[in-house]
Amino acid sequence: MKVPSIGTLSFGAVGLAAIVLIAIGPPGSHVAPPPPAPSGPAPSSVAFGGFTLTSDAVDLPIDDQQYPDGPHADVINANCTSCHSASMALTQPALTTDQWKATVIKMKEVYKAPVAEKDISAIVDYLTALSAKQGSAAPAGKESGSQGAPDASGGTG
Repeated sequence: MKVPSIGTLSFGAVGLAAIVLIAIGPPGSHVAPPPPAPSGPAPSSVAFGGFTLTSDAVDLPIDDQQYPDGPHADVINANCTSCHSASMALTQPALTTDQWKATVIKMKEVYKAPVAEKDISAIVDYLTALSAKQGSAAPAGKESGSQGAPDASGGTG
């Protein structure tokens, strides 16, 4: 068998390259295919490796309610509404001063609310006054007969 010369090999390589380039076409002649059209709603769950992730839609309420004007309303609006709505606190049962203080300290220490130490007493005073307006709060520092001490979640039971 005769070994082909370098010229024959070069001619073959150039010919092969020409055929490949003709098959590919000029630069920019290929347009990416369009993304596939969605075939329906997104899947509500995906399973892989023994785990299933399920999605759900949640409609959050629109809450434009503000804390009522009064002493320290600016302090409570500046501190409390950064984490939750005003109606969250305004719909709580009437609590005593000690119960509100425990709740505010829990928000600061457990939930890491950015409340300055100097603002705690103003927030407690505001919330206690709000509870007094509801008419069922015990005098400051005393437990109401119908209210228990706050539980671990800050509620009254």
